[in-house]
Amino acid sequence: MERISKRVSEYLSSNPCAMNSLQLGIVNYSSLARFLMKQLKTQKYNAVLAAIKRYPEANPSLESSYRSALMESRLEAYLSITNITVRNSIKNFEAVSDIYGKIFERGGRIRIVQGNQGIVIVTDRKNSSEIIRHYPGDQIISVRENLAELVIISPLIIENLRGYVAYISSILAVNGINVYQVAAFYNDITYIMDDKYMNRAVTVISSLTSGQVELQRP
Repeated sequence: MERISKRVSEYLSSNPCAMNSLQLGIVNYSSLARFLMKQLKTQKYNAVLAAIKRYPEANPSLESSYRSALMESRLEAYLSITNITVRNSIKNFEAVSDIYGKIFERGGRIRIVQGNQGIVIVTDRKNSSEIIRHYPGDQIISVRENLAELVIISPLIIENLRGYVAYISSILAVNGINVYQVAAFYNDITYIMDDKYMNRAVTVISSLTSGQVELQRP
């Protein structure tokens, strides 16, 4: 019994759609039990059914917490963003560090993220050519233009709210919005996507927030 319960729990935890439906109480227990019996290759219907019924108690839904945090959030939207990725090296990082201050002082938008494979520079279109000029062609991994940046600024409670980023990401995904890059900084979450998705993304997310949106055009 304990082994079946553990296997059911592990399966549900690794399948967000089934898990969310179960937590919200909108799934037929018997149908789900029969489905899991096939997936887990077991004939123990009663044991599987019992494990399913216990799952929501041990893993309560955080939906209300997510929505409460979003209601206290505000949005910032930036258009005409360029994503530049250069090779990861001390020299390249020093180069972008030098130019960062100049762009920031001019009121330009620039953000730097250092990964294992490269240094990602996110900037507005008017400053992208200046950054590219700082690097030889063989040091530039990719340049992607015509992007948009959606920033969701939430209350500090999200620092300890597990699954919050995944929750928002899933909402964007089911609405047909393809996210190119996502990053979380303190209490704000940044989604980078093609320009064409921005209007829909703002509409979808703002319906869950306070409705306060700051749109920055180039």
